[in-house]
Amino acid sequence: MKKIILILMIATFTYGLFAEILTLDIAKKLALLNNPELLAAEEANKASKTNLWKTYLSVVPSATLSGNATYFDETQTMQNGIDEYDASSSYQLLVNQPLFNGGKVWLGAGISTDAHKISNASYTSTKLSTIVNLEKKYFAVLKSKTLLEIAEKNLQNSTTNAEIAKVKYEAGTLSKAGSLQLLSEQANKEVNQIQAETMYQTSLLDLTNFLQLDNITEMEEVDKNLYEIELEKLKELNINEIGILVEEIMNLGLSQNPTLKISEYSVKTSSKSMLMAGGNFLPTFNLQYSKRWSKYDFEDEYTDGVGQLGLNISLPIFPLVDNGLEVATARHNLKQAKYNLQYAENSIELAIKSSVLNMVSAAKTVYSSQLSLEYSSETYKQMKERFINGQITANELLSTEIMYTSAQNQFATSFYDYLTAKSSLMQLMGTEDLEQLNKIIKGI
Repeated sequence: MKKIILILMIATFTYGLFAEILTLDIAKKLALLNNPELLAAEEANKASKTNLWKTYLSVVPSATLSGNATYFDETQTMQNGIDEYDASSSYQLLVNQPLFNGGKVWLGAGISTDAHKISNASYTSTKLSTIVNLEKKYFAVLKSKTLLEIAEKNLQNSTTNAEIAKVKYEAGTLSKAGSLQLLSEQANKEVNQIQAETMYQTSLLDLTNFLQLDNITEMEEVDKNLYEIELEKLKELNINEIGILVEEIMNLGLSQNPTLKISEYSVKTSSKSMLMAGGNFLPTFNLQYSKRWSKYDFEDEYTDGVGQLGLNISLPIFPLVDNGLEVATARHNLKQAKYNLQYAENSIELAIKSSVLNMVSAAKTVYSSQLSLEYSSETYKQMKERFINGQITANELLSTEIMYTSAQNQFATSFYDYLTAKSSLMQLMGTEDLEQLNKIIKGI
């Protein structure tokens, strides 16, 4: 019921009736609802579950009921020479219960169970990948929007400076070279503004296409104040504390990462396959019960046949070479699966370490870039005032303006880089629960 309500709410939003602002939470729900890759993984997961139940049913007895009717061109006479018949009919019940088939039944059920677990892990991996891609695209739009706003403000400042330069040049207090420098910078800012606009529209189009929407009119901004505490915490970490952070996240990631789980289940599957191959050398036992009913057309009721209960035993003799080669192949597959698991563990460990260091580095960059922005902003204000008063040259003003612009862009970029790094780390941890990561950060 809740899922139906959610679908209706999201559908309403899609047509512009639910909300005017796209939030990150709504964007995630839309991505999980519409992403074709995730939908395909979900269907594959359902298919694996169906196959699992099919395998379980092979353990229980199987029964078949068959029947036949025979009609003769000429009247037939019974052996007693009295009764005659033109047709006969019969039906038979056959029940088969496998007792032992070299372990194939139970091992097959175990392999199907592992396959379903692999499918679950694959679905989780696709879901986490969808969320990470959505967040990256969402943050990319917000970052490009911020850079566009910075470019527009810088263009306004350059336009103002160019107007001041024109007045000073006409008054004879500024050289022509100085005036041309500021005009050139104004043109350069116009180019930057056009490039920022293009980047914003491109990232917005990418997000719109990913969510399969017609358009996005407005998006909710990320509240930077919500991240102040954790950013402050991360920027103060020393080498030992970073090591502790890596270890705790590593322990959680190695137990939850879906890619690693897939490798672990693959090893279990290969182990069962090797046992199944070895079972080809063992005899098979099947319990079978059958009963048959028949009658001729001159009889009113079917003759109740005698039920038969039998034990069928089969012992493989030839060819044994094929079975031996199958065991050897299964053994090699098992070794391959173990090596793949070892490789996956090493790769994920390295990826988690790199991702944690990247997140911490991004957090420290946010703090440093914020200080740089504050200092460069104050410096630019003072230098602009001094330029108006004729105390510095146009070249000195431009140097300060470039420094200020760079600081603005760096701060905007570093903050969204931190959010992206955090999102990528959560994917490696195998979770979409943000509190798991936040709890570890707070506990350091």
